[in-house]
Amino acid sequence: MKKLIVSLLCISLLVSGTGAAAATRQYSRHLSPFKSIEVSGQFTVSLVRGSDYRALLSVEEAYIDYVTCEVQGSSLVISLAERKVPSEVKRQFRGKGTPDPVFSAVVYVPDLLQGVTLSEKAVLQDTEDLFDKSRVSFELSDNAVVKPLKISSLSFNLTARNKSSAEFDVTCKECSVEAFNSAQLKIVEQQSEESEYSLQGTSKVVSYCTTEKLSVSTKSNCYMVVSGSGNKAEFNINGTSEVDAASFEVPDAEVKMSSVSKLTEAAYKTLKVNLNGGSTLYFINDPSVTIENIRSATMTPGYSGRKSVSL
Repeated sequence: MKKLIVSLLCISLLVSGTGAAAATRQYSRHLSPFKSIEVSGQFTVSLVRGSDYRALLSVEEAYIDYVTCEVQGSSLVISLAERKVPSEVKRQFRGKGTPDPVFSAVVYVPDLLQGVTLSEKAVLQDTEDLFDKSRVSFELSDNAVVKPLKISSLSFNLTARNKSSAEFDVTCKECSVEAFNSAQLKIVEQQSEESEYSLQGTSKVVSYCTTEKLSVSTKSNCYMVVSGSGNKAEFNINGTSEVDAASFEVPDAEVKMSSVSKLTEAAYKTLKVNLNGGSTLYFINDPSVTIENIRSATMTPGYSGRKSVSL
């Protein structure tokens, strides 16, 4: 999908092979107040501060009847009913050299929002920090994307599934991140008291944490790089997953591992371990070690070497 750009002018696109012109219509929707936003379909959305609740949309003329932009309950819903679009409309944008149809929205918000839900290739970009300072949540699925976004809130919750991706710079008290099924996340997290990461499938996460307590739980074939510092770390590493925490400085750590998982960690005072099933633990400092269990597993001083991760 080519990058979708919000335009303040109407443009015309020549449809290859049809001899017809497909116009992009720009129109405005005045909205009732809402606390969250849900976007599905190939929309690129920007959130900006405004004096009233309003959305400015740019949509291909042929798709207008299949677009929803309305407040339902306390949430603004922007969606494209892709399955209802006639095949003859879709064919207009499938010819060689034919540009992608335009679906974009600028949403004006006078008050703070508590949540964003994106699905089916929806993109959030060029967005100000218009989010509640007590709590904010993001739910991403099906190739949804959040372009680099800076947020400050006491509680930050992120769930990403099915090849969705995001980049956040977060200042919070409590941080909770869940990544499933090939999700790819980059989190720059500043000054949190608790940071919890749960990874499954083939998800990949890169995170920088300054936190009191870090908890990392993994399953399947996921991969994580975490750096920063904290007072305590807990790792529960399973499946064929791998976690590189060599650059996360922490005095005390507890490690539970199973299967053929790998972990590199950097506790420098105390380290409690429970290793099973072919797992491998690399520890790079010289902590006091308490072994609860080691069965068919390996515990090795030194550093396994960091992989390069492209997100």
